[in-house]
Amino acid sequence: MAFLPDYAELHALSNFSFLRGASHPEELVLRAQALGYKALALTDECSLAGAVRAHFAARECGLPLIHGTEITVEKAKLILLATDRRSYGAISALITTGRRRSKKGTYSLTLADVEALVPSGVLVLWGPRDDAGTASWLAERFAGRAWLAAELHCGPNDRAKLKELRELGCQYGLPLVAAGDVHMHLRSRKRLHDVLSAVRLGKPVAQCGQALHPNAERSLRLRMRLAQLYPPELLAQSVAIAERCRFSLHELRYEYPAELVPPEHTPKSWLAKLTEDGLRWRFPGGVPSATPARAAFSARDAARRRTRWCVMRSASPRWILRA
Repeated sequence: MAFLPDYAELHALSNFSFLRGASHPEELVLRAQALGYKALALTDECSLAGAVRAHFAARECGLPLIHGTEITVEKAKLILLATDRRSYGAISALITTGRRRSKKGTYSLTLADVEALVPSGVLVLWGPRDDAGTASWLAERFAGRAWLAAELHCGPNDRAKLKELRELGCQYGLPLVAAGDVHMHLRSRKRLHDVLSAVRLGKPVAQCGQALHPNAERSLRLRMRLAQLYPPELLAQSVAIAERCRFSLHELRYEYPAELVPPEHTPKSWLAKLTEDGLRWRFPGGVPSATPARAAFSARDAARRRTRWCVMRSASPRWILRA
């Protein structure tokens, strides 16, 4: 409807953010489409696990989907958004780095790791907490590609919070954008979210107190409601950012890795030479008459055969794959 503001949700967690999100990726996508959002960013914590499910749901309903992730780095909460295939790959590599450094279920990253994403074109949203020092670092490293995420949830100090964010943004040249820090697609999931939070904290729900969110505002909200909470320019900024994020999983294709073939050979001639050498090694007394035909048949699947040979050559000296 024309009188409702356009909006794109740039910060949403699904149940793939274990014990934090209370909705499936598909539910978030379908709800965002029903509310008339321009786009939805699935930003599970240090994970792209829900990306495929969200992708298929978004493709069916026609909603533009943005791929990204939320990470906490040295007390700073950052939301990284992929603009193209290169930045998606950079985010994937960052997640792998963080997960491999730590035990299962956790991750460990530094600002230096995030800084390595600068050439890739990744967009960054920052949700300020007690980490004001991040502002200068972000403005310098990600100039023109960083925003302050204004996430208002009908708290007692929303106006003061928005004023502080504006002052911080003016000081460091960081624009503001509206975001929801979404944990559920419907308000009715609040009870489930409380239970999940209690499990994460290891306490009964009744003892969790202020560790639980005070209301259900971390759901996908009506655009009319958002218009009451946010200045129009912050809502418009969310759409402008979404329009810069063009990547889709549909762009990905299987790509066979580059092979090590000597410059004087083609892949086919190199396989033929390897086959001949292998036959001489296997049959030092002479090759049986039927064997060359079988070897020629094997050359039909040249790439797979060369890969198998490389693996076996590497594994054999280490006594790997030996009976």
